[in-house]
Amino acid sequence: MKTLFFLFCILFAASLAFAMEQSESTLNCHCFKNRTFDPRHKYAADNYLLTTSFNSFIAKNFTLSKREIVMMLMKGSVGPEDLLIGLYLAREAEVDLKSLLAILDNGGTWELIISQASLQKTGASGEFLQSLKTVINDKKLTVEIITDQLLKENFVISESAIKSLRRESASGRELTLIYLLEKFGGRNKSAADILAMKTKEKKSWGEIALFFGLSPKGTGKLLSKEQ
Repeated sequence: MKTLFFLFCILFAASLAFAMEQSESTLNCHCFKNRTFDPRHKYAADNYLLTTSFNSFIAKNFTLSKREIVMMLMKGSVGPEDLLIGLYLAREAEVDLKSLLAILDNGGTWELIISQASLQKTGASGEFLQSLKTVINDKKLTVEIITDQLLKENFVISESAIKSLRRESASGRELTLIYLLEKFGGRNKSAADILAMKTKEKKSWGEIALFFGLSPKGTGKLLSKEQ
């Protein structure tokens, strides 16, 4: 009897470990089939690389774990654009994110939310929120503007420097990766140099990360160097 019980415990532990491994695998996957750089398909992991580094950056800015962000996105309860807009407005108004998303779920709009009294701030923060009112109905543009603001806050860079890279068609996610590599990559490359590797040398982001000695997954951990 003791032997059977012992075998049962072993099988249960093995099943639990497998279930946890599968759950973690699903979380890490986040619908990306290619998560490592493959020189035969050099662009295949670029989307994962840009997404995981951006999620890490957002998590750091809003005092969340990347797991929390990924889980919210995987559950489909909120889209990536609404999530970033919501996180930013919730931080500025010092209100609960769920309250803002509940307004959206009940037919409200970001235009309605940003007009609320709690978001009528003064100073630089207030001026920035006022500027968002004119574009808030265009979620893609709003996300890019908020991303630029977060980049300026985190990396102490000028608006003109960001605009210079924007003129080269760099997206917010690409800018995030670029500034992460510039600050933490240890290669003494400027942001403009890094973008040129993509636009002029035609390297994939996976190749660029490899140049910095990083795997796509590793780029998402660069912000831990600040701690």
